Amino acid sequence: MKRSNLYAILTLCAALLAALPQISAANTDPAEATGQPRAVVDEPIFEAGKVDKGGDINHDFVIRNTGDTVLRIEEVRPACGCTVANYDESIAPGASGKIHAVLDTTDQTGPISKGLTVITNDPDNPRLTLTIKAEVSQRLFVRPGFARFVQTKGSGVGQIDQIIFTRDFDDLEVLEVKSPYPFITAEAREATEEELLEEASGKQWVVTVKLDYDQAPVGSLADYVRIHTNHPKQEVVSVPVTGFVRPMYVLTPAEADFGEIEVEEDGTWAAMILKNYGPNNMSPTLDNADSLPEGIDVEVSEVEEGREYRVEITLREDLPKGEFSDVIRLKTGLEDKSTIEIPLTGNRI
Repeated sequence: MKRSNLYAILTLCAALLAALPQISAANTDPAEATGQPRAVVDEPIFEAGKVDKGGDINHDFVIRNTGDTVLRIEEVRPACGCTVANYDESIAPGASGKIHAVLDTTDQTGPISKGLTVITNDPDNPRLTLTIKAEVSQRLFVRPGFARFVQTKGSGVGQIDQIIFTRDFDDLEVLEVKSPYPFITAEAREATEEELLEEASGKQWVVTVKLDYDQAPVGSLADYVRIHTNHPKQEVVSVPVTGFVRPMYVLTPAEADFGEIEVEEDGTWAAMILKNYGPNNMSPTLDNADSLPEGIDVEVSEVEEGREYRVEITLREDLPKGEFSDVIRLKTGLEDKSTIEIPLTGNRI
C-alpha cells in the first residue's frame, strides 16, 4: 500500500475516533446526558370513597425518581386550607418518596375533590397535581345552618337560634359549643316540644348564637361556631358565622388635609360628608369655632335629617402663610359618641 493511501486511512480513523463521543451523546437519553431528575406519580388521584363528616382522610402519594440525579420536592401547595401535607424533600435516583396528605372533613359535605400542587426540580415536569376525592356523609344537621349578623356598632346584642338534630341517633347530646370570637357567645339547650322539627329523630337541641355589637370591632365576620356532640359517627358540626359590623358614622374623607395650597381671593374651600349609621339620629354642631386657626371657617349643614351632614371648610384670604394644624371638633348629640374629631392640616404657600 502506498504511503499516501496509508496516511489517508489513518487520518480518517482518527477523525472517526474523535467523533465517537458526539455520536454517543446524540444517541443518549437526554436525562442521562444532562444528569436530570425525573418525577413520576403512578396514582395521582386517590379515591377515598364514602367517609363520615368530621374525620380526617390520610393518604400517602408515592413519587418515583426515574432520573439519574437527586429529585428535590421544593414545595407542596394545598389548593385550600383544609389539606395539610408533609413530604420527603429529597429522592435519590431510582428511589421513591412520599407526600403525606391529611384532609379534614369537618367543613366538607357531599362529593369533594381537593388538590395539592407539588413543585419539583424536574425541568420536564416541574409541577405535579395530586387529588383526593371523597363522598362525605353528614350525620348532624343544623337549621338554618348559618348565622349572619349585619348591624351597626352600638346596636346592642343580636341573636340567631340554630336547631341541631340527627336522623340516625336518638340520644343526641350537645357537649360543648366553641365560639371563634370573644364578643360572640353560644349556648345550647334541649329544644322544647314546640321547637321540634318533624324531619329529625330523637333529641333535638337549640344553640343560641349572640353577637354583642357594643364589643365587636368594626369590620367583617367570617368564621365558625363549633358544636361538639356525642354522636358516634360525627362529633362536630360547624355553623358559619358571617356578616359585617358597620361603624356608627362614616366621614368622607376621614381628615381635612389641604396639602400645599394657594388661597384664592374669595377663599378656598373643601367639603366632607358625615353619614350616621347608628340607631339614633345625629345632630352635629361645631364645638370649637373660637379655637380654630385664624382665617379658617367651618360650617355644618344638614343633608338628611339626623342621618347625613355636609361639613364645609373654608380657607379665607387672611389665613397666614405657612403650615397649619388643628382639630375640628363636632358635638353629635349622641350618648355613645358625643364628639367627633377631624384632623385639619395644610400649608399655605
